[in-house]
Amino acid sequence: MNISMWIIDRWIRRATWAAICLVLIASQPPTVVRGQGIPLDGAAARRLLHAHRGGPLVVDAVAIDAAAAAVVAEFPGELLLDRLEVLTPEVARAVAGHRGPLGLSGVRSLAPEVARELARHGSILWLDGVAVVSPEAAAALAPHRGPLVLDGLAVLTPRAARALAPHADWLSLAGLEEVDPPLAAALALHDGPLSLDGLVQLTPEAAGRLATLRYPLSLGGLAALPPAQAGALAGHRGLLSLPRLETLPRQTAAALSAHRGGILLPAVRDVSYDAFAALGGGLDPLSIAGLPFMAGGSTATRPPAR
Repeated sequence: MNISMWIIDRWIRRATWAAICLVLIASQPPTVVRGQGIPLDGAAARRLLHAHRGGPLVVDAVAIDAAAAAVVAEFPGELLLDRLEVLTPEVARAVAGHRGPLGLSGVRSLAPEVARELARHGSILWLDGVAVVSPEAAAALAPHRGPLVLDGLAVLTPRAARALAPHADWLSLAGLEEVDPPLAAALALHDGPLSLDGLVQLTPEAAGRLATLRYPLSLGGLAALPPAQAGALAGHRGLLSLPRLETLPRQTAAALSAHRGGILLPAVRDVSYDAFAALGGGLDPLSIAGLPFMAGGSTATRPPAR
């Protein structure tokens, strides 16, 4: 197995395992620890924690103090504190000690001192309610080691993107619907896989900048990929995921043929023989998982025999 296929296999296995974990989590009903809309203190949190009966732990309190946060952080599974809208550095420090997935989707703003504490957390972190992140907060959050979900960001400055670039794990920015070339260049500096699944359009210039990313790239919002954009993305050297793309015209296929690192096209259910031939015809089926062919025998639509 060559190094590019090893990388593809590694990320496919990781994504599959993550999907299995999410299914297992979803199959278990959450235990809701209710705070009756009042601040939750340490003693109350300890009593309520004993009420856990399986599944994710949902703390339905609008505010908790640092002692209560330290108690619920002991929970070994998925911890959801999605009703909290404001985090103090002390509470952030306590919840960052949690060793499993952590949901803070209710937090609307992220001060640098709070981001610095959350960066100590070491698993998947949902901050998808944050609407704006400053370069200072992004830099403070960058040392976080685990998948990071910032899907609430509709706008991100190139400076903030560069500050976040050292984050060395999966980053999801599904709230971005478009990126210009300067922002694309800054995002391509990210030190891990990048999901831009909210993009509905992409210029060739921005695509070319994104192609310099050295890790897997997901563009799950693109329902069409013109040849110019495909040619720009062909310079990407990593796993490229285009899960909404349903058709693969020959010109687009030809432009993508120079890509190295694997392409995932799970929504493509048919492809013309010309388009298949334009791709090269010999790509490993794992590289383009959605195309209905197997190694050694394409089921692509062939022209009728004369």
